[in-house]
Amino acid sequence: MQNAPRAQELEILEAVWAKQAPVAGMPVDYSDPALTIHLRPALMPEDPAGPEGLFQKLWEWPDWVRVYAKPPQAVLAASRLARSRGLAPGITWVAPGTGAPLDPPKGQPGVAVLRCDWAPAASSALAAASEIRRQGLLLVVDETTTGLRLEGGGACQAFGLEPDLVLWAPCLPAGRTLGLLAGKGEPPPEVGEAPGEHAVHAAVNLLSWAQDVSLPPRLAELGRNLAVGLEFFSGKAGLTDEVALEGPAQLPRLTGRRLWAFMGLCKQEKLTLAPLLMLDPSLNEQDAQELVWPRLARACARIKVLPPGEMAPLGWSDAGPDTCHAVKDMLDNIED
Repeated sequence: MQNAPRAQELEILEAVWAKQAPVAGMPVDYSDPALTIHLRPALMPEDPAGPEGLFQKLWEWPDWVRVYAKPPQAVLAASRLARSRGLAPGITWVAPGTGAPLDPPKGQPGVAVLRCDWAPAASSALAAASEIRRQGLLLVVDETTTGLRLEGGGACQAFGLEPDLVLWAPCLPAGRTLGLLAGKGEPPPEVGEAPGEHAVHAAVNLLSWAQDVSLPPRLAELGRNLAVGLEFFSGKAGLTDEVALEGPAQLPRLTGRRLWAFMGLCKQEKLTLAPLLMLDPSLNEQDAQELVWPRLARACARIKVLPPGEMAPLGWSDAGPDTCHAVKDMLDNIED
């Protein structure tokens, strides 16, 4: 991730840090996995390809695509497919970068569902996939988070994975659900319950929109914007290992020994973050500079004077002795 600010960005960053004023604009939520607020109008004509055809166009390699009413039904279809191929029906979930599988196997595993949203690098995802292959399991890549965000073809394209199956279970409006399973070879032996009309329509809109707007490059620019601001303001505040950003720009991760305190301060400034950041593609570069950078600046300034276990003052300039234990002494030391 290229974090060095451009000349024009540097001027803006310096001005933001000097001012450290609260932002009155709209809140920014970088924790929401849903992309549904950006969908095309609900009255848009239905795409004749349906979610199956649109998904296959984005991922290119699947021989078939099946859509189910709920995500667990798609997972169950993968289990049945494993059994039809002479494997055990049990399922294990693997997530490189988290230190452990997400869930222990349900019975003897024949299916391994690989999540790559926390993978530190392509090598860790490829190593996990290689181990799954070595054990003779059916390899399913869960693209619920990484699909559309990392690349048009999700983690499979970004990391060079060659799975047997892909699972995609997007967040849809009004609590609607849909589970999509795509793969090579023979499809699952049973079709299963079809999703509702509104869920299908929402999935079609989401896939069409993501393809039309080139979503990953837009998210990568927002991720770079966040990294530039965080690195600049962390340096100005004299932070070391309190908070940092890592991973791909399109789907970055927050780390650091004071990660949760920092996220709490950002939320008070109307910037909602999560350890795995879901960047909001409705923002453009200028929006992000105006709405995100000032909030990052104030959070970095506040965490510098945040005692362990206590809330921070509102900032160096507007803090008072009653807002936090021993704040006045700390502020005097900082100014000295």
